[in-house]
Amino acid sequence: MPTLTFSQLAQMVGGTLVQGGDVETSSVVIDSREVKPDSVFFAIRGERLDGHDFLPQALQTARGAVVSRVPETDKAIVQVKDTTVALQQLAKSIRERYDFLLIGVTGSAGKTTTKEMIATLIGTERRTFKSWGNFNNQIGAPLCLDNVPDEAEVVVSEMGMNHAGEIAEIAGLMRPNIGVYTNIAPVHIEFFGTIEKIAAAKRELLENLAPNGTVIVNNDNEHVVRISSDYSRVYGGRKVTYGVEHDADYRATHIRERGLLGTRFTLVAEETRRELELVLPGRHNLDNLLAAIATARAVGISWDGIERGVREVKPAYHRGVIISLHINDQSATIYDDSYNSNPYALKRTLELMAQAEAKRRIAVIGDMLELGEQELQFHRDAGRAIPKSIDVVVGVGKRTRVLLEGASEAGFMEAALHHFDSAVEVGEFLVNEIREGDLVLIKGSRGVGLDKTVAILETANREGA
Repeated sequence: MPTLTFSQLAQMVGGTLVQGGDVETSSVVIDSREVKPDSVFFAIRGERLDGHDFLPQALQTARGAVVSRVPETDKAIVQVKDTTVALQQLAKSIRERYDFLLIGVTGSAGKTTTKEMIATLIGTERRTFKSWGNFNNQIGAPLCLDNVPDEAEVVVSEMGMNHAGEIAEIAGLMRPNIGVYTNIAPVHIEFFGTIEKIAAAKRELLENLAPNGTVIVNNDNEHVVRISSDYSRVYGGRKVTYGVEHDADYRATHIRERGLLGTRFTLVAEETRRELELVLPGRHNLDNLLAAIATARAVGISWDGIERGVREVKPAYHRGVIISLHINDQSATIYDDSYNSNPYALKRTLELMAQAEAKRRIAVIGDMLELGEQELQFHRDAGRAIPKSIDVVVGVGKRTRVLLEGASEAGFMEAALHHFDSAVEVGEFLVNEIREGDLVLIKGSRGVGLDKTVAILETANREGA
């Protein structure tokens, strides 16, 4: 965030300066626990919490606050009608006043990993700022933009949604120069009803790109192809494609899967062939990398920079992290993909697991949330589709009971199927169950909390060291 006086801040958010107009601030926070001495605290009113209740704590350290209810304080204060709108308005003002290239990433799966890859590749040659974690909604996305450093040349931001209109609101504020699509699949279908409606909502990103924008399209995903088919004709921008199964501007061929060791492939692009190696495993990560390469080239990154960036790519936290464990004198490998899940991503990850070398494969699968009225059918289908090379299937959460029924119907023996209600219970089970040479996948929706399972295993690993 550029250094601003509270007078300037009031003008940019359309608020009223109450006091402290000459006070300067250079960072924005909405969590009182994250306040720094140079911060302005925005008192956001949410469904469960009201930031105004935390003003006393925040103002002990912060330079001042943006509020709708003015507190008794000697700190700088700007008053607005709606603090969330003010947060968004500040992002819009920063976007309009400062010259950086903005990349928006959306899709049903792979947004965070693709964002990280894009930032890594572009960061080899340009000063790059990326949004934190999965800060991708109407509050998180503008909050990240509000904190863009003065020196940033390129900003990479996720744009997620649960309902129609959310991406339009975010992208309308931020006006990305480049829009990147990973894929479109039945995720959050509870709020949409059909995948066609999900696709229509995802189209909102390309509809709100800056003039002469560029859209990066997954040519292997029929829904992405369909919603972007008229982009150049209607909006006059540029469309760049990537893929594996279909012809594309950036295409991976001669793919050599190496299980958990990653993937080697030939990149065919710009009338040349390049041999590359990705340390992240799985076809889905190859798709994400192709999106990142296409984006980096659209920005103008050299091939030397891209090849250096590919070598630097690492998995994001709880998104495909490989952990080596030694518990009870048994060595095993954990594939921690506990951050989130959906039917599309689960299928891909299980296929990856089936390719990996291991004495025994254990799949710990948590509930997949926000799947709407068809959620039980999605879980049953997922259970039926589990590869037979998986030796043990562990369900966590009430919905996975149906998943285990599907696995049983597909031929899995009852002795290979286990169910637990909580992440803690399955963690305790695994501590005693893991054997030498096991490969354990841990994957579920964020709300299931399977990161707790990972933490239990890591604690047991430390205690056994």
